[in-house]
Amino acid sequence: MGIATARLDLSPLTDADADDLYPALDDPELGRFTGDAPPDGVEELRERFAVWSARRSPDGGELWLNWAIRRRVDGGALGYVQATVDDDGAAVAWVVGTAFQRQGIATEAATALIGWLRATLGVTVIRAMIHPDHVASRTVAARIGLRPTVRRLDGEVVWTDGPEA
Repeated sequence: MGIATARLDLSPLTDADADDLYPALDDPELGRFTGDAPPDGVEELRERFAVWSARRSPDGGELWLNWAIRRRVDGGALGYVQATVDDDGAAVAWVVGTAFQRQGIATEAATALIGWLRATLGVTVIRAMIHPDHVASRTVAARIGLRPTVRRLDGEVVWTDGPEA
């Protein structure tokens, strides 16, 4: 169930990815707009990834799909993309280590993710929740075809390619 692009390999995220991804994710700057603190060590990240690896929400109502983003050339871990799929479509998100930002990685990975969601699961509506001050994520969202709506969720702007945009 991997996804490939010209520069990247996206592989289903497992707890084993924690060791490789920890250096990229151990940065308080990544949580500046999400409020998330960096993982408190590799073990905490491993536990988080193990929960996500269930691929379903605890109530079974949502698919939780997560992929590690790696450079194709050397397998270097750069971040992850995720999709929460429900009856209304899919909410997507991307996290790329600060050392790898401003290289088009989030856009390339999110574009591939959306293509996979449409082709494999038949998803028709894509959403992303983005802090209004997070310029980089707003730029990625626009590049992947999402538009901001007037809707807010936990203070974040809902972006979509669906009819509510």
